[in-house]
Amino acid sequence: MCYIKVMRDEKYIVSKREMYPSSVFNDELLKDALDPGAKLSRHLLCNAAFKTKPESNLVACLSSYTKNYLLELAKDHELNISKSTRKDELVKTLSERIIERFPKMLPYLPKVNLEFLSQFNAEEKILNFKVDELEFRDISHAHNFGFLFLYYDKQNFFAVVPAELIETLTVLKEGPIWQKVSLNQRLDAYAISLSNLYGVLDIDQFAIIWNRFEKEVLTAAMVQDELIELGKAQYYWWFDDELIISSFFESFEEVELFLEKVKEVSYYTPSREELIAYFQTPYDENSPAISEMKSFLAGYQLPSEEEFDDLIDEISDSCIVGDQMQDVFNLLNEYGVLFNGMDEINRFTELYVQMCDNSRKWELRGHTPNALKERRTSR
Repeated sequence: MCYIKVMRDEKYIVSKREMYPSSVFNDELLKDALDPGAKLSRHLLCNAAFKTKPESNLVACLSSYTKNYLLELAKDHELNISKSTRKDELVKTLSERIIERFPKMLPYLPKVNLEFLSQFNAEEKILNFKVDELEFRDISHAHNFGFLFLYYDKQNFFAVVPAELIETLTVLKEGPIWQKVSLNQRLDAYAISLSNLYGVLDIDQFAIIWNRFEKEVLTAAMVQDELIELGKAQYYWWFDDELIISSFFESFEEVELFLEKVKEVSYYTPSREELIAYFQTPYDENSPAISEMKSFLAGYQLPSEEEFDDLIDEISDSCIVGDQMQDVFNLLNEYGVLFNGMDEINRFTELYVQMCDNSRKWELRGHTPNALKERRTSR
């Protein structure tokens, strides 16, 4: 696509730009985002690996999975396969689909995955690694889509790219694909950040925010072309009817119900720093209101530190999406938090309201209730 021609045809007007010497999302930040930590990485690798002798062809690799897993993998590859289909037929259909899609999806995989895949060639279809030499982020998406398979013998991991896919990897020796991959992973980072901030946004808003900070000027039409393909390879958001949608929503019917509640206000415009912050979490971890809530709930016994962090995350999510108060109390019950008397209930309610008033709510297009109140009173 000729970007300049498209811009002329659409009479595109460049919005205000805040130029920086580098992109908002650099390779190191995006690589770190895929790192689940050493303990979880090891756990994920061991769970992903077959405990059998490595295979080198796609049908044999796929045949090692259970039928239920293959049906889920087929869905990821946009195949509608009946549960009554025999496993060998399922494997054959899925292998043909994977061979077809691999070259198309390659530019939309994380860069760290492609750097790992670039080690393979016709002579090196199977690579072995000591247990501490491999990280899950190296293989994450490539493994999940059946482009790479992992084997484990308790001492070493063996990573396999099936013979049918190897030739495609020669494209990684060329420069253009790496430029496209770099652009795509930054587009994905924006989609994650902005869907965390807004819940749902249209491609026009995406293009406006992108063009404030990035050197590549993109129209909404250009953004759409890439997001359609990116959405097939990523997990944290999805794309439908010119909308970028948080994976919090499981169906378009839920999205339509949500959009009916969105207030008629302009989108909040995030700063460069906020884009990075919302890429990592859908709420402001440093908010004084959240700190007060953490201090209050720290007095209640939970099984683990991880559960405490999960509870804070879910309470923050409730503020962002606008859950009812009873939903929040039901959530506390699920975590085993029981209040002793009305004083504690009232204190929690007070802190929750403070959190809500200072949260960037999806229904307010990323604005906080307090900010909108101040705007109205200043008029």
